[in-house]
Amino acid sequence: MKVEKLCNFYASKYHLSIILLEYLKEKKTKKYNVISFLQEELEDEINVLAQKYKFDEELIKDIDFKVTKDIYKKELNELKNTIFIVQGNLQYIREANDYIVDSLKNNINVKIVNCYNFAHQKLYMKDIIAKSDKILFTTGEKIID
Repeated sequence: MKVEKLCNFYASKYHLSIILLEYLKEKKTKKYNVISFLQEELEDEINVLAQKYKFDEELIKDIDFKVTKDIYKKELNELKNTIFIVQGNLQYIREANDYIVDSLKNNINVKIVNCYNFAHQKLYMKDIIAKSDKILFTTGEKIID
């Protein structure tokens, strides 16, 4: 299994939402399964931005942007070409990543996008970046050198 880890630092839920909408538009999620693990709900922000900027609703209609109350109850089947969106504090993100990797040992082409609130995680940015393959910005993915 190849797991590519991306990190993202956001300033607000609207900032995160626009980054995710642009990323999903770029990835044209019809080729990917998208599964979210969210400690904070993003549904309202996603819907407001999708309507305001006329994003293709087909790209996001099957993605759950509500809070994931119990990481371990989210069913993960054998999926290929999957993007996981994980948002929360350090412990939540670590638990979700461990669950994803343990559950999907045979999958290929898995991306995990770990989203961190900048204000809460700025002291740990260096460590977070060191453990990631790429950084996700509004303009897309950038390989970490």
